[in-house]
Amino acid sequence: MKPRLFERELLAGYRLFSTRDPREWKSCLEDLGKLCAEAWRDDLSEEKDRAWAGAHRDEFKQWRDGRPAPPWPMLIAAVKRAFLASRAPLEREPTSEAERLARLDRTHLWKTLTAEDVAQGHGPEALRAFQRGFRLGRCERAHATKRNIPPVVDPPYSWYRQQEDASLPGPSAARERALAAAWRANKDREAVQQALRELHASAWREDVPEEDRVWAEAYRETCTSWVTDHRRDAVAQSAYEAYLQSTDGLLDGEPARPWPKPWHHDARPWLAFAERVEDAPEDESELATAEAAAREYWDARWREAPRWDSDPAQTHWLAAVRAARRTSAALASFVPRPW
Repeated sequence: MKPRLFERELLAGYRLFSTRDPREWKSCLEDLGKLCAEAWRDDLSEEKDRAWAGAHRDEFKQWRDGRPAPPWPMLIAAVKRAFLASRAPLEREPTSEAERLARLDRTHLWKTLTAEDVAQGHGPEALRAFQRGFRLGRCERAHATKRNIPPVVDPPYSWYRQQEDASLPGPSAARERALAAAWRANKDREAVQQALRELHASAWREDVPEEDRVWAEAYRETCTSWVTDHRRDAVAQSAYEAYLQSTDGLLDGEPARPWPKPWHHDARPWLAFAERVEDAPEDESELATAEAAAREYWDARWREAPRWDSDPAQTHWLAAVRAARRTSAALASFVPRPW
């Protein structure tokens, strides 16, 4: 199951202060921005999450009221909070906040972010990363790929691992746990698999019984995210390869590397590009889609996009859009293998 907000802050702090790679910690700052945006959610069900959100709103509201994007001081405050949250579980003996702040002052990242010349160094991209994350966290929308998921009856194996600790309520959740246990015990696996498929098919029905809705919603969300991620990876890769074919293998004026793993930093801008192509309004022109998708690409690189009307890469972006759309159409009913 998805970690609670305070747990995600702890993990964010650990990741931030465990690397000296600027791309890595800028990626972490984008994720931290998304997390901070969740402090303004009004649908938090966990008491600890509501307490976490309330404390963050109280501190951050001075920088949010009337501002279109979080300013630099809010980024600094969020980084400090993440550091303090991540240190407590690692301490063998209790320490004061003053002692933890003294440790913060000695870290490479903190020295970088608070240096007098930060505006001439990594500061602008760090702030863009944090602001992008905050904007995405506040404006999450239903993506096109999530609106067209076929019913999945063979979920990813991670679904079963999650359920070992989830203890979801309802008779369907209990039956699934029993069937999964029978599978692990090698009891007539063919019959068990068929029973699981029938059970999972019921999660996609519109008339799911009230007592099974929590389980069904969790199942559908896991499967849609899984299918969406696989589709988007393929669409992004096709856009990347088409762009390189159009540029004779050059990216930023240099020979490009092979397509990176989806979780690699270099893939993020192309994933953002692919998502914008798939989310394009039906009446949007191909050129307008290319412009918007290219802007998302540069935003995901935490840089300002070149002016579109003078961008020499227009032809290459159009090639990437066309390839992305072909791949997206080909994967309309695609469901990946569960393992």
